[in-house]
Amino acid sequence: AEPYYYKHATVLLSRAPMAASRSFLSRYSEGLSETKLLPAFMQYERKRSKNTLTGEKNGSAFVDDENASIKYLEGAIAQGSRSRAVFNYLTSLYAAMSDEGPLFRFLSTHVPPSASSSSSNSGGISELMLKQAQEEISSPLDKSHALRTILRTGRHFRSAVKLYMGFGMRQQAVELALKVDPSLARELARKSDDKDEKKRLWLMIARNAAAQGTSRDGKDIVARVVAVLKDCGPDVLSIEDVLPFLPDFAQIDQFKDEICDALASYSSKIEHYIKEMNECDQTCDTLRDELSRLRSVGVQVRTNARCAFTNKNVMESGEPFYAFPSGYVVLEKALKREILPHLNEKQRNRVKCIDEELARLRRLRATNRAPIEKAKDDFEMDELQHELDGLIAAECPLTGSVMIDSITQGFDDDHVEDTF
Repeated sequence: AEPYYYKHATVLLSRAPMAASRSFLSRYSEGLSETKLLPAFMQYERKRSKNTLTGEKNGSAFVDDENASIKYLEGAIAQGSRSRAVFNYLTSLYAAMSDEGPLFRFLSTHVPPSASSSSSNSGGISELMLKQAQEEISSPLDKSHALRTILRTGRHFRSAVKLYMGFGMRQQAVELALKVDPSLARELARKSDDKDEKKRLWLMIARNAAAQGTSRDGKDIVARVVAVLKDCGPDVLSIEDVLPFLPDFAQIDQFKDEICDALASYSSKIEHYIKEMNECDQTCDTLRDELSRLRSVGVQVRTNARCAFTNKNVMESGEPFYAFPSGYVVLEKALKREILPHLNEKQRNRVKCIDEELARLRRLRATNRAPIEKAKDDFEMDELQHELDGLIAAECPLTGSVMIDSITQGFDDDHVEDTF
């Protein structure tokens, strides 16, 4: 029987639109396709529009019912329809109505709230675009189509604001809300989580309030701007932010309280900054004293000191060694062998590169070179040696984090036997 429904749906709607809609809905659960019935409803609505424009009745048998199509589409969606065509066409029918209530309630149900500005900023633009793309795919409502349809009608701007917010376009939503309902624009600006965006939105609202002033002396302009200044809350706008919106001939008496509050705020901020500067000076003095003390700190090494890893006498080995404040002395090669496994790949590559560069400079220094070139080589060798010291000798290998990281490693029996 389904093919007969699709074949004669247009005739049924023309003769008894509401009864046909109810009949179609009763068969929805039995598999009657709403998308195959949609062309009949579209043809029926075109006939209704034509009759409204021309005043023709299109035959005595035609019945004009503005609720029949909406009733069926709402029922199909209520019973689980996810067809984007059904959602889009229902949006078009709502937009054509003079009452915005049904359209706004429909969008409030099917347009999810967008992510806050702070979360989008922290996640990045790519993540925000990916999330919106996923919402577009999963949602049966085409928000772009709905927004274009509503803006084309030139009314129902509250619904358009709702869609802008669904896209996360708060600034465009505020711009549109200022044209129809400034209180809605203020509410949207107040809900912004991003500090910079909130200030930008309130500046738009203040500029709009100043543009609506009409008196010659500018008193109402000042009153409107000052009202915005008070409504935005503390730490959002200050008097200097809105001064460009005030008329040149405005008297200072009209906003002297705001100027006094701004001056008091500046005074407290200056005192806070002076306090911070004094604290920074004290910290710098402490660091200078500590650096001066560290320059005079030294480590004494006994003549019979032995490497903590190889047990060789460091004075007789002829090899560079490191003496740590913990009292341990380690030869350079043994220290590298112990530390390198605990460095990351980038640090290990850098140690290898420094060793090669130091070896090259030592070979160059052994040749006959000009004094200025030798001085340059010495400076470069010192810089490389300091960098190498920072990589392998930043802390004692037996009392620092290296020992803590190696606590789960087993003992090397061969090494123990050789040592003892």
